[in-house]
Amino acid sequence: MKNTSLSILALASMATALTGTPATAQELERGETVLQRRRPEVEQLGVRAGTFRFLPRLELGETYDSNVFLTDRNTRSDWLFVARPSLDIRSDFSNHALNFSAAGDFGRYHRYSSENYNDYRLDLNGRYDVARETAVSGDLFHRRLHEGRSDPDVSTFGQGSASRGTFYTEPVTYYVTGGEAAVTQGFNRIRARLSGTAAHYGYNDVQTQTGKASLADRDRWEYGTALRVGYDLGTGIQPFVQGTYTRTNYQRATDFAGRDRDSNGYEAVVGTTLDLTGLITGEVYTGWLSKRYQDARMKDFSGLAFGGQLNWAVTQLTTVSARASRQIRETDTTQGGRLATSYTRTIGALGVDHELLRNLLLNGRLQWRQDDFTGINRTDNVYTAGAGATYLINRNFYLTGGYTYETRKSDVTGLDYKDNLVFLRVGAQM
Repeated sequence: MKNTSLSILALASMATALTGTPATAQELERGETVLQRRRPEVEQLGVRAGTFRFLPRLELGETYDSNVFLTDRNTRSDWLFVARPSLDIRSDFSNHALNFSAAGDFGRYHRYSSENYNDYRLDLNGRYDVARETAVSGDLFHRRLHEGRSDPDVSTFGQGSASRGTFYTEPVTYYVTGGEAAVTQGFNRIRARLSGTAAHYGYNDVQTQTGKASLADRDRWEYGTALRVGYDLGTGIQPFVQGTYTRTNYQRATDFAGRDRDSNGYEAVVGTTLDLTGLITGEVYTGWLSKRYQDARMKDFSGLAFGGQLNWAVTQLTTVSARASRQIRETDTTQGGRLATSYTRTIGALGVDHELLRNLLLNGRLQWRQDDFTGINRTDNVYTAGAGATYLINRNFYLTGGYTYETRKSDVTGLDYKDNLVFLRVGAQM
């Protein structure tokens, strides 16, 4: 769902009036950001049960959405009530780890109830420390998600076809179930990690203007394996090489257009992790990626791969973060009788977090996203800017608010939009 401050100045004034406590330049831990810094006086304690801690939380609030259906014209606004419950269970072992988390994201529009959604996720992960340099880890997950109106595969309300010749009158909902297993091994300065993943995507039928439509031809299994080997130079720089193979198997032999969409994907990159005196941390990489399809009618893709994330501790109270990524995604979008094979999503984002007071955190975000389709003439550029604040009232309650502006510029007529989101939520935790 779309994310979104009411007035940051108003929140800052309220916090100053209630506390009057300026932020102090408490030392950041090496590689730590302002958001990650511990604040013992207001941090969530949870409930301890043996060697586990239970951390329940609930957020409730309202969001004003100026363009619910993300249309170019005839925009429709509404208020959205949001409830976000969550529970984290974390182990506190001297060795090994076992954690569980569950979270929901439920949205209810006041007028346009067709856009209501019920998302949730469940996750169980653990780590077994075989020896000082050897660890085995695993992760099992199950999620119910929906595709928002900004998703490339979702037609915009009242603007004709973006896929399958009609448009959806409710969110597309689907389930993702899967897991990952990995082993990490150290050899003096060399670190290696081998992992394998499997995930099943299952789509529910969706309501259209002409009735229910089946999306079963989007159901698929995605498998992957990756090997990463790095070397610690002892200077805060750890170069690495990584190779990834993915396999996509659709459950139906052909899709709605009679195509076999099974494919093989490959990615090979070189990069490095960085820890420059604790001020700049993260990793960057670049290389090559490709996707090749079983069906000769579907156009293969190959191109530059890159990505990474860097955190810069400008001061003890301010952190700047930068992120970039590029990946190939599945799609069933059509254009004038032609079918897209896939699309390449490229993302560049910049964020700033500032601790104005010990219990008042400010943030700002800028993001550019490009979806470039293979097989049809369509490129979407989405620009997002946002600002927000979180006021930590005490260890049990907090207030968060924000504002987000988003616009899409597409070379397909009718797919442009502008949207303003303003939200205010209160959170409770134990």
